[in-house]
Amino acid sequence: MKKTKLLTLCGVLAIGASLLGSTQVYAYENGQNDPHAATNTLEVKKTDSATISAEGTFEPFDPTKLPDPAKPTPKKDHKAWVDVKIPSKVLFSQTDVSEGIISPNYEIQNLSAKGVKVSINDFTDGDNANKLEGRLDLNLNSDGKKVALRSTDKQKVPSFPTEIGTITSQNGKIQFTLAGSVKKGFDFTKETVKANYKLVLKFEVQ
Repeated sequence: MKKTKLLTLCGVLAIGASLLGSTQVYAYENGQNDPHAATNTLEVKKTDSATISAEGTFEPFDPTKLPDPAKPTPKKDHKAWVDVKIPSKVLFSQTDVSEGIISPNYEIQNLSAKGVKVSINDFTDGDNANKLEGRLDLNLNSDGKKVALRSTDKQKVPSFPTEIGTITSQNGKIQFTLAGSVKKGFDFTKETVKANYKLVLKFEVQ
């Protein structure tokens, strides 16, 4: 009986963050005027002393909640706004009987109160990736958009960063899958390759 050799290529997902600002008005930032200064004042008359209440808040910043005017807020380009759920690993494979590369469906979910633009910042080689150099066509497909990660066509070299999509709402999601094929002539009866890569993402706060 003929043995089926399996070509398995595993991508490990890494994160890079780059944030852009927004025009929305937020709570106070370091060194700025108190947004409540106009209403939070007392006029002192005919006395030689006065007491001001001082309130300190010490707690972790939660990017999933809208800014509280009574508490400090990170600058609009601060990475603290990022709160995204991603897969820790993505899998893709091809056998001699499959029609090209297949993979499960994956998703990126935005947990932050602010929207986020998601891009591929890089796709780098790991263990055994050199065994498929020049023989692999691999794309990330999301909502009709196809982003090339590896190409056998020297005229179509993948470039990064490349946008996948923008999640405008809290708990909104981007779904994606991987597709492509190894170059014609790959001998599944003689070769078994398990190659690893790193898919580096970039986040820009909206």
